[in-house]
Amino acid sequence: MAKIIAWLIVIFIVLLALRMINMRKARGRGAGKSAPAAAEPMVRCVRCTVYLPRAEAIPVEGGYACAEGQCAKR
Repeated sequence: MAKIIAWLIVIFIVLLALRMINMRKARGRGAGKSAPAAAEPMVRCVRCTVYLPRAEAIPVEGGYACAEGQCAKR
């Protein structure tokens, strides 16, 4: 019975050590990355009520609209 408990303790220590090594590697990889790009503001099409990025929208009276021929009219 003592051998089983000893083996369980050894396995637990090995798994704990592997987890600590893995966490240290993950922290090192994340340090070199730059911050994620800021999210682009979304606007609602006044014709079809679909949300799209402001850069792809056309300003119209009363708000924004999808590009010509791309509006998902219902």
